[in-house]
Amino acid sequence: MFKSLLNFFKRQPVVKSTGEKQVTADSVRKYAKVTFITPARQRGDKRVTFTASDLHRGMNLHASYPQVCGAIDAKKFEEFARVSLVKRDGAKEGAAARWTFKIL
Repeated sequence: MFKSLLNFFKRQPVVKSTGEKQVTADSVRKYAKVTFITPARQRGDKRVTFTASDLHRGMNLHASYPQVCGAIDAKKFEEFARVSLVKRDGAKEGAAARWTFKIL
């Protein structure tokens, strides 16, 4: 009887809906490079600026600003995209975070 009561009160596993996207730091970095850095490099621009909101909206994410900001703030992004951070403005982990990079 006790076991049946325990089974009754067990938590059911939480299953994400299939419509939700799994965001990784690498996918954020790749999106930023393909969407902002590469076109700027092809135009011959010396600098490029974008916000966390631009990335978040473009990738169709939901409440993922900490992941977006962490991915772009990482030194790994500068190496991957061949850019150098010139200026970082705005919130640490929010939509207003703005980066300006020098294209190498």
